[in-house]
Amino acid sequence: MKNFLYKEFKLCLAPVNYLFMAFSSMIIIPNYPSYVPFFYFALSIFFIFNNSELNKDIAYSMILPITKKQIVKSRCILVCTYEVLGILFTIPFAFLHKKLGNNEAGIDANIAFYGLVMLPLTLFNFIFFSKYYKKAEKPGLPFLFSSIAFWFTYALLEAPFWILPITKNEVILRLDSLNAPDLIFQLPVLAAGIVIFILGWILTYKVSSRNFEKVDV
Repeated sequence: MKNFLYKEFKLCLAPVNYLFMAFSSMIIIPNYPSYVPFFYFALSIFFIFNNSELNKDIAYSMILPITKKQIVKSRCILVCTYEVLGILFTIPFAFLHKKLGNNEAGIDANIAFYGLVMLPLTLFNFIFFSKYYKKAEKPGLPFLFSSIAFWFTYALLEAPFWILPITKNEVILRLDSLNAPDLIFQLPVLAAGIVIFILGWILTYKVSSRNFEKVDV
C-alpha cells in the first residue's frame, strides 16, 4: 500500500495540479468571492482523474497486488492531502487580504469562512468519487454533477452575506467579522466544518469503494 501511494503522488499529480493550487492565492484579490479559489481544487481533481484515465491508470493498478478498495483508498488519500495542503496554502493570503479591508463580494476570509468552505468541498468530493467509481470510466459527468452541487451550495452559503446590508442580522454580522472579539464566536463553525470534512471523506471512501467493487474492469 505504501508503494502504491507513492505511485499516486508521483504519477497522478501533473504540473497543472500545482498551478491550480497556486491559484488559491487569488483569495487575496479585493472584493472577490472567497469561495472561487477553492473551486480550483475541484477542477484539479478532475485533471487528476482525467490524466489517470489517459494513462490507463485503472488497468495498470488492477494488475498490481492490491485490492479495489485499496485503489480507491489511495486516491482518496491523494486528493484529501492535496485539498488540505491547498487550504493551508491559502491561509497566509487570507491574512494579507485582511489588511485590505472587508470583502464586498461575500463573506470575508475569516475563521468562519474556513469552516463553511468545507461544505461545498465535501459535497463535491462525495458526488464526484461516488459517481466516478460506479463505472470508473470518464470523469466528465461526475465532474459536471459535483460542480453543480458545489456552486449551488456556494449560493446557499453566500446568500445571507449578500443580503446582509439589508437584514443587518447580528449572527451573520459576527460570522462575517474580522474583529478579534468575534473570532471565538466563529470557532464552532470552523470545528463543525472540519468534522464534516473528515466524516465526508470517510463516507466518500466507503461508498466509492463499494461502488468500485461492483465494476467489472
